[in-house]
Amino acid sequence: MDYEKDMRRKKDKKTCFDHVGRIAGILAGTLVAALALLGGIHLDSKAAFPHDMGEKPVIARTEASGVNVYSDSDLTTVAGSLADYGSEVKITGAEGESLYGEYEGGEGWFAMDSFVDDPDFRHIYATVRAEMTAYTDSSLLEARGTFEKYTGVIAVSRDEDAVQVIYDQKDHYEIGWISEGDFANTLHYDGREKAVLRDGIYHVCCGYADNATGGVKDQFIMQLYEPYDLELIHVKGKKYYIKNTADGKYLSVSNRHPVWKSAKDTVNGRFRLERLKGAFLIQDIRSGSYLAEDVDRNLVLTDSKGRLASHWRIKAAKKIQKNKDPFVITQYDPKWCGTPYGTETMEEGCMGTAGCGILAPVNAVYALTGQYMNVMELADYAVEKEYRIIGSGTDDGIFEAAAKRYGRQYGFAWDGKSGNLEKLKKNLKKGDVAVIHVDGHYVSVTAYSEKKDKYLLLDSNCLPKREDTPYGDWISPERLMEGSLEMQMCYFYKLSKEF
Repeated sequence: MDYEKDMRRKKDKKTCFDHVGRIAGILAGTLVAALALLGGIHLDSKAAFPHDMGEKPVIARTEASGVNVYSDSDLTTVAGSLADYGSEVKITGAEGESLYGEYEGGEGWFAMDSFVDDPDFRHIYATVRAEMTAYTDSSLLEARGTFEKYTGVIAVSRDEDAVQVIYDQKDHYEIGWISEGDFANTLHYDGREKAVLRDGIYHVCCGYADNATGGVKDQFIMQLYEPYDLELIHVKGKKYYIKNTADGKYLSVSNRHPVWKSAKDTVNGRFRLERLKGAFLIQDIRSGSYLAEDVDRNLVLTDSKGRLASHWRIKAAKKIQKNKDPFVITQYDPKWCGTPYGTETMEEGCMGTAGCGILAPVNAVYALTGQYMNVMELADYAVEKEYRIIGSGTDDGIFEAAAKRYGRQYGFAWDGKSGNLEKLKKNLKKGDVAVIHVDGHYVSVTAYSEKKDKYLLLDSNCLPKREDTPYGDWISPERLMEGSLEMQMCYFYKLSKEF
């Protein structure tokens, strides 16, 4: 089949349409913003400042004069004060409701209400749909600056007709105020940190050469070894506690030796997980050394991250998603919302308007294996293999192709497709997840509740017509049989048996 005929065939298929996404943004932004400000939607914790502000600080100005600076995060010992209203502070860390920052002449801890109007406001994460002006206070009289379309913001306070936000300025964040009308023109998303591995129980095995297709086991050293069964507990960033499911003990380090302790060691028992490609490095945060095995399979630390004995394969022991706390990764996450998807400019088609065929499998895999797929790597792969159809969306061949290309790397496998609702129920009950083609769109369905007789829907681009949210929704079978969520085809993923 020649290229032009093949592209016509692909364009004729029912896929996600760019213009649907554009209309969706206009309608969904106002509705979701209004519901969130009224407290009608699940929101993130009130103290959730940007996850990366250690590398990308928040520039803030004091809300009053005479603001105290403390020497401790408990805010018990006053070390000084900032006399002037509007004094600038570079915030680089947070602990509870205390913020750590640098100012002209020193550094220290501050109460959150030194910069945030209402510390009890539950934060809302959003992406703006147009260029906006930020103001110095809620009167909206003095402009502080502007930020671009598709910038990420975190709403941290509300005062009558204004919303206080933390907004992204590329190399740093700032705190300012925008009008409530402008905030209504935003798209909301779950702002919780997307962990490299979600909390859960994993098979963990050492001795893997690393490559782009998922890692190859060293046949000479580790071929007879069985994997550990470990519970990985996410702390923040790439930091984890590691618990042995066999005896309930936690991994720690004592005198540069790995040891198992009966309780979490908050000082010496945190480890950093770094994804290579198909393998991981497990790094002791305190010493900077890497967890490895010697030839007798004793755990040791090494300063070399190039040795196979320090390369670990990590694979879900069972489906990871906790159905009471689903996680939806959206098309309008500011990390990629405005990134062109197979086009020269975002106006011709970007991830925010045409990326559902990418985010649907990413959501499905995150729910199944706990592994966070690289969104733009998958998007680039779709473009390279001509699954991206400009002006239309993504061809459904991407779903099986993604399993073949990335399945070993992220621990999932293709399990066929079907247009039958009973087949969907059966596969979900046995532990599968599904990408589902609905009217002009792709979504994920990751669980079925026998008690509720409902399906757990994860929609990367929620719309009023679909009556869903960016936080996951339990929907009835009837909604999958008619209307905007009418199921046309399911594409199934299962946990990979290959280690």
